[in-house]
Amino acid sequence: MTYSPYLDPYLEDIRSGRIVHCKDQDQLLDHVLIPVLERPDVYVDDEKIEEGLKLQKYFDYDLLEWEVFLFAVIVGVRYRKNRHIYFTDIRIILGRGSGKNGFISFLAFYFLSPAHGVQSYDIDLLANSEDQVKTSFMDVHEVVTKPSDPANEKVLKHNFYATLTAITGLRTRSTLRFNTSSKRGKDSKRTGCIILDEIHEYLDFTNINTLKSGLGKRRDGRCITISTFGHVRGAVFDRQMEQNEDILSRYNPENRVFPFICRIEKEEEWDNPDCWIKAIPSINDFDTLREQVKKEVMEMPYTPEYRSEFMAKRVNFPIGNAETEVASWNDIKATNRLLPDLIGWPCVGGVDYSKTNDFVAAVLIFQVGEEICVIQHTWVCRASRDLPGIKAPLDEWERKGDLSYVDEVEIPPEMIAEWFVCMGAKYNIVGLALDNYRWALLRSKFQEAGIGNDFGIPVKLTRPSDLMKVHPVINSAFLRHRFVWGDLPIMRWYTNNVKVLQDGLNNTYGKIEPHARKTDGFMALAHGMTQLDLLDEGGAAAPIMEPIVFS
Repeated sequence: MTYSPYLDPYLEDIRSGRIVHCKDQDQLLDHVLIPVLERPDVYVDDEKIEEGLKLQKYFDYDLLEWEVFLFAVIVGVRYRKNRHIYFTDIRIILGRGSGKNGFISFLAFYFLSPAHGVQSYDIDLLANSEDQVKTSFMDVHEVVTKPSDPANEKVLKHNFYATLTAITGLRTRSTLRFNTSSKRGKDSKRTGCIILDEIHEYLDFTNINTLKSGLGKRRDGRCITISTFGHVRGAVFDRQMEQNEDILSRYNPENRVFPFICRIEKEEEWDNPDCWIKAIPSINDFDTLREQVKKEVMEMPYTPEYRSEFMAKRVNFPIGNAETEVASWNDIKATNRLLPDLIGWPCVGGVDYSKTNDFVAAVLIFQVGEEICVIQHTWVCRASRDLPGIKAPLDEWERKGDLSYVDEVEIPPEMIAEWFVCMGAKYNIVGLALDNYRWALLRSKFQEAGIGNDFGIPVKLTRPSDLMKVHPVINSAFLRHRFVWGDLPIMRWYTNNVKVLQDGLNNTYGKIEPHARKTDGFMALAHGMTQLDLLDEGGAAAPIMEPIVFS
């Protein structure tokens, strides 16, 4: 069956297998696009698509087959009753080198043009850095101000006005603007389209939601994201990918998201030239791109540190760094399982921090059968000098209850002691572990709380050798998916920030980055795991601690 001369070529290449592709592409056609195209209330506006594609004459390149297909989906798939677009959220995930900025530039130019025809349809580009966000903006700027064909100069000048901060379509009164991660200046915009570049770098939805709040004031409002998989785990991209995979798994007549995903499907495909097209759909169209990827693969034995970058961004199959990571991201994600009812159960505590005017983290560890369950809390000093550089949704975690801000020059030790007292009213705390330096600062308040060797709650002052011994236990717990943390993104973040350090034949832990990648929660867990032998696999016990009033 044919649907449109602009959709059919790519669609048939995928369905026939003429193009090697990942299963996401099959699912996209079978569970998203084709069921929509066969609906009686939907049609493809070929005339609209054709008018848009005529704008290619202003660029020094033509769109590739997959780009024409995407353009047709974005522009041409519409409801019959009101001619509104069907897909309002387009998510394009490509391996590096596919030409995403060129496609963004063409889309932005089209939305400004009379061919699009929607008045006051402003386009906001968003990225984490100014250099990144200005790439596509400056491409459009050059098309408008320095046409490759002098014959187009007059018509471009008549239809567009460009400065270094905004480009305006004069006939549609639409403006292209760029934004960075700063929240400033994003409110009260009457945006028609948001284009999010490299969404894998976004750590929370704050800026996205602020811009999205401006949608709905203009016809055919869209949000378009284009990205590789990248390295940031547990943030916006991973949460969006969970939704994408759910969307692709079955047809939902209410769905208006179009997830166009290109990636290899098995790790062993990374060095197979026939599989690169799964992640980089443009690779067979550009000899120089193919040769560059081939060169990177050939040099990998001599530059093994580049492999994680290649896997995450070239072929969209992130693997981390197996030599230094504490656990794979899949093993860390496996901690996100529902915690059982632990009231009255015995547990051991762990505490860690580097400075009291930075982060302090505390955990309780329970053993329930084979599962090791963890409850956590973090205190963050607002006076911390590291806060401006931390790329994590701390405010979101505070709202969730996993973190507390402290508006003092440092985090008072009684706050941590009070938390253990509160927890001790629910759970049976039978031990505590932290290193000697931390205990020296906390001891007096903990003793006031009835925590210490004199009160029947032994405190283990851990040494580096203790952490070396417990490393294999922690490693096994991750591999066997024994850890159960519930939905605790801050602990997943802490863990993903830790690297394993070799100390002779033993392993210990360090920070991937000393300031912006905090590890306190994981280290509190590591300390606490040294006391795991105080717990057995069953037998709930009564709470043992009474409320304490600190002097």
